[in-house]
Amino acid sequence: MARTRREEAAPTSNSLVASAARIGKSGQKSYHRIAETIGWQSEAWRMYHIIGEFRYSCDFVGSMLSKAGLFATVKKAGKRKQVKTGPAVEIMEGLFIDDDGRTEMLRQIGIHMSVAGELYVVSYANPDPYGDNDDVWEIATPAQLNKVDGGKWRVNNKVLEADPEDVLVIRVWRPDPEKPWQAISPAQAVLPILGEIYGLTQHVAAQVDSRLAGAGILLVPSEMTFPAPPPVEGAEQRVANDAEDLMRVLADAMQASIANREDASALVPIVIKAPAEAIAAIKHLTFWTELDEHAIDLRNEAIRRLALGMDIPPEVLQGLSESNHWSAWAADESTIKAHAEPLLKLVTSALATGYLRPLLSDEGIALDALRTFSIGADTSEMRLRPNRSKEAMELYDRGELNGASLRRETGFDEEDAQSDEDRVLFYLRKIASGSTTPELVEAALRELGVKLEVPREAAPAPVGTEGRPAPSLGDHPENDIPDPEVSEKRRGARERGDVPSAMPENRQDSASLIAAAEQVVVRALERAGNKLKNKMQVKPTCAAVDIYKFVKSEDTAFLLDDAWTHVAAIAERHSIPARWLEGVLEDYCTQLLREQTPHTFTTFTIFMMTNMTTGAFA
Repeated sequence: MARTRREEAAPTSNSLVASAARIGKSGQKSYHRIAETIGWQSEAWRMYHIIGEFRYSCDFVGSMLSKAGLFATVKKAGKRKQVKTGPAVEIMEGLFIDDDGRTEMLRQIGIHMSVAGELYVVSYANPDPYGDNDDVWEIATPAQLNKVDGGKWRVNNKVLEADPEDVLVIRVWRPDPEKPWQAISPAQAVLPILGEIYGLTQHVAAQVDSRLAGAGILLVPSEMTFPAPPPVEGAEQRVANDAEDLMRVLADAMQASIANREDASALVPIVIKAPAEAIAAIKHLTFWTELDEHAIDLRNEAIRRLALGMDIPPEVLQGLSESNHWSAWAADESTIKAHAEPLLKLVTSALATGYLRPLLSDEGIALDALRTFSIGADTSEMRLRPNRSKEAMELYDRGELNGASLRRETGFDEEDAQSDEDRVLFYLRKIASGSTTPELVEAALRELGVKLEVPREAAPAPVGTEGRPAPSLGDHPENDIPDPEVSEKRRGARERGDVPSAMPENRQDSASLIAAAEQVVVRALERAGNKLKNKMQVKPTCAAVDIYKFVKSEDTAFLLDDAWTHVAAIAERHSIPARWLEGVLEDYCTQLLREQTPHTFTTFTIFMMTNMTTGAFA
């Protein structure tokens, strides 16, 4: 049941900034009287019902506000935080019964604030004992809220039987800067424009009706001879000597062609004989004015002014035909920042003053503590963010984004995430489709944290033959033929003894080496991208590290020149030959640049582990 307000329920607001008041019985000094309906508000509501463009703009604001979420907040240590538990949460859950009710409440508030600039939130006990809810919530205009004989409330054309003191009535209004006790709205300033749109619309409609009623006057000289009208049975044949007969002939011809599209009269001209001077004397008088020609343009200009005068971006009424996805998103952001959020702040402040704090006072919360409570609005559902799926996938591949964020930015739900079994099958397929050895598979799965228990039994070698060792990566036909220049480096490294005799023994050292080397690879690809960008006439929009995927270059040596300055320090830290590590990384980057394949940490890990396992270049 709705509860009444205590005298000490909420801090006293300055009348210059007040935007809410609880209405109660007369004589209580903290209560406000019911505002009277002003003439312009009635006219604004009339225009809302007859001007489609105005109604759409008001409904647009209501639809925007309906997407907001309301929650209780409390100020602690200078910062306002959302209240998760306690009576404030329960009170907010009772506002307009449930989430659907609050959505409808905000929608109606947006419309009322756009049209009249004020409204009343009314709550009273449900008179139906078998009703679904204990309380009834309504939104009312000043014209639909008053008291009748006996002090009973009349709300939206019905008298409430509840005790007037048990009826919660909150006035919410946008204060007029000149007269703060009165309301102001965008509609007040555009009423002359709405009247202009209405007048031009009426003029166009009258113009259509006028042309349907009559097409003007046709003046013909008396010397003209008209064709005889069709004979009428039982009537005397008339002589074709006056304009009335001509009009009868024209009417009969038009009716025949309309009734039967195949009638020849629709194509055969009507013959009139007259001297040349008489034909030149024919005149057609019309009653159209210059306004008829410009009425549509004037109405379009009035609609443009209406779009500029309402609390919405002009593109909402004028359309987004010349906008792209980003400018449409910017318009949506402008709507939220400049229009929706300020209006929501006014509404939440009003509800905090007239609803949340009084009921918290009934719960026994002291006045000083009441001052810290307020209502916040979540506008995340209003925002239309640009498509960031590509950037999300790239950041995920670099290990800078988690799977939940990737699914969110690509439009998938958490229910779409892979299960542990799905992930195992994914890695199995990925490894099975590649060129790997059993030892590499096992090592890769250990590094990725996937535990598989797949029984493997060695098949006996055929009698008289020698068992062939597991093939290396270079033995597979799908691998590219090694580059001669890179192969020469490999042979030189082996001859000089730069092939490491021992790789890192534990998993932590291997992971550290791979992570450090991966940063060098990213830097090398970024330098290569910058060199490619300098040769391009049109600057790319993607990051430098990704340019090689779209621009192919055979001069990989130039692109990777001076990209390995940090290799020596990494090699020294992990006690491995610098020339060997440089050759492995150059081989990997060369393959990426030539094939224009994307770099991923998983691919690089497998590549590094292959070289670390074999102890030499394949």
